[in-house]
Amino acid sequence: MTGNEAGGERLAVPPAPADGAAPAAGAARGRRPAITAALGGALGRQGSLTRLVLAGVLLAAALWALNGGPFLNLVGQACAVYAIASIGQSVLIGSAGQIALSGAAFMAIGAFVTGSLADTPLETFPVPLVVCAVAGWLVGLLSGLPGLRFRGLYLLLSSLALQFMVTALTKNYQSEYHPAGLVVPPLRIGSLDVSGGRSLYLVLIAVLAIVYLAVALTERTGVGLAWRSIRESEVAAAVSGIDVVRWKLYAFAASGAVTAVAGSLLAYLVGRADYATYDLNLSIALITMIYIGGVRSRLGALTGAVVITALPYVLQLRLSGWLTELGLSANWYTENQSIANAGLFSLLFLLVVLFEPEGIEGLLGKAERSLRRAFGGRRAAEGAAES
Repeated sequence: MTGNEAGGERLAVPPAPADGAAPAAGAARGRRPAITAALGGALGRQGSLTRLVLAGVLLAAALWALNGGPFLNLVGQACAVYAIASIGQSVLIGSAGQIALSGAAFMAIGAFVTGSLADTPLETFPVPLVVCAVAGWLVGLLSGLPGLRFRGLYLLLSSLALQFMVTALTKNYQSEYHPAGLVVPPLRIGSLDVSGGRSLYLVLIAVLAIVYLAVALTERTGVGLAWRSIRESEVAAAVSGIDVVRWKLYAFAASGAVTAVAGSLLAYLVGRADYATYDLNLSIALITMIYIGGVRSRLGALTGAVVITALPYVLQLRLSGWLTELGLSANWYTENQSIANAGLFSLLFLLVVLFEPEGIEGLLGKAERSLRRAFGGRRAAEGAAES
């Protein structure tokens, strides 16, 4: 008689699992709580719900434009192009904290380089995008040289000088060789014509996704950390061992490369490169986009680009009817749309700077904090009642 039997106890030996099903089920049960906990932890951080809402709205808008009619598709194409340009400006202004009003100049560089590559061995897509990115990178390095000595208003004025220089050069070149603008050939990928409709929209969305991911991955490395340090304080960054000169130049160069790619895509979208398109008003519009959406966020830059790009189309379609219902005449707006839109963008920019510097993302962030406080207080009250 064994000791267990003498003590009146029997050790229960569990049956062997059949075909390993029990361990697999246990592992699955273990994974589910882990995934749930990770998801809950991600959503529990402040700002996560705001980013989720913005991403959901942007995705819904992209799908709406894809499945809509030709007009909606055209609006979606324009939004995609200006979203790329706004990401380029966000790298410089939002990440590195350097102010510039030369975004339209880099878009002009991309457009005119694309037009100049027509009827050459380099016109095959996506070679023009690569050439434009290199050209934007080099000009961005040169434009960053004043930023090594100037800050604030003086840096802004130096960027205006670049804008006027590029405008003068492209105007003279166009007047001399292409009075009607440089004709850009239809966009083709191999033998596939993607120069319009849904096919062009999908190409623009694909390029936007690549640019977004490339910038996001870059900013998650030491490069992004250096840019953020420079944005907060150049003196503190230098004391910490960061090469301020090097990384400021790289911020200008990266911004110029991305913005030039947007200019190339805009030339493909319009079908020609015209210097009048890339004026100071466009530079102001690009700045307005990132400040309205959220100056320190890529999702904010995308949101601002969609709002500022789509708003004129909405006003063009709806404003006349709204004014007529109010008994007012819409003739002035119809005849002066560009002036009215520029004034509206300036007003929106002023309101954002004065009352909500973080833009749309900042407003949503405040709403998220209010919700978290409300639900947190409710849970605390319920816990106190139970105890």
